[in-house]
Amino acid sequence: MNTRMVKTLLAIWEREMYEYMNNLHVNALRLAVEPMLFIFIFGMGLGNRVDMGNVSYIDFLAPGILFMVVTNNSYMTISMRLMIARDWDKTLINALTAPVKPFEIVLGYILAGITQALAAAAIFILLMSFFLGISFGCIPLLVLFIVAIAAFFSSLGVAIAMWLDNPHHLMVVTSLVVMPMSFFCGIFIPVTDLPEWIQPVINIIPLTKAVQGARTIALGINDAYILQYLIYIIICTIIIFSVSIYIFKKKIII
Repeated sequence: MNTRMVKTLLAIWEREMYEYMNNLHVNALRLAVEPMLFIFIFGMGLGNRVDMGNVSYIDFLAPGILFMVVTNNSYMTISMRLMIARDWDKTLINALTAPVKPFEIVLGYILAGITQALAAAAIFILLMSFFLGISFGCIPLLVLFIVAIAAFFSSLGVAIAMWLDNPHHLMVVTSLVVMPMSFFCGIFIPVTDLPEWIQPVINIIPLTKAVQGARTIALGINDAYILQYLIYIIICTIIIFSVSIYIFKKKIII
């Protein structure tokens, strides 16, 4: 990685983080309120009626909500910002007039998505630990899963934002594709409780592996496949990253 490339990545990252910090008060309020609502409504309300054996439902739920937060803050933020940069403020066109490569632009957006996801995850973990005393286990290992899944959904956000021409379609895709993942990937209920015919499909989604890995870490479960989960997510991320660069080139360069 040469000096020019580093400067390019930092410039794109800094611009996206500048926009993020300008709306920090709104972002902080959303980050604090939204996941806490899920915890209090499902974890502390419905959770009293759910029998998870030796584990309380709120302890089962917290790692899943953590990755819902990571998904929302990596996918939604990057997809919306990229669509705005392309169609409204034209900053994407300005970036392309500079001697930068599509790979560098896409990677810059993804790094911003990862940073924002890490910030959101940190706020959630601190709130859960301080108010409810929930432990998330080995934080360094958990951070690896957060970075991997944030990179995946940031790449997915780039691919979808560049693929779609109408911004209204972005919300349709989000509602029909991304949002259902939150309900089917083991966040609220174990995947094994779903109908058997859909379980193989759910198990190939990277978010499912991330939630399984996070829950294993948080609950101290001995799972020999935890590193395989992480490797699988990284492989999926590389694939979707390559797809996002291809779509970016087709839509902007050609």
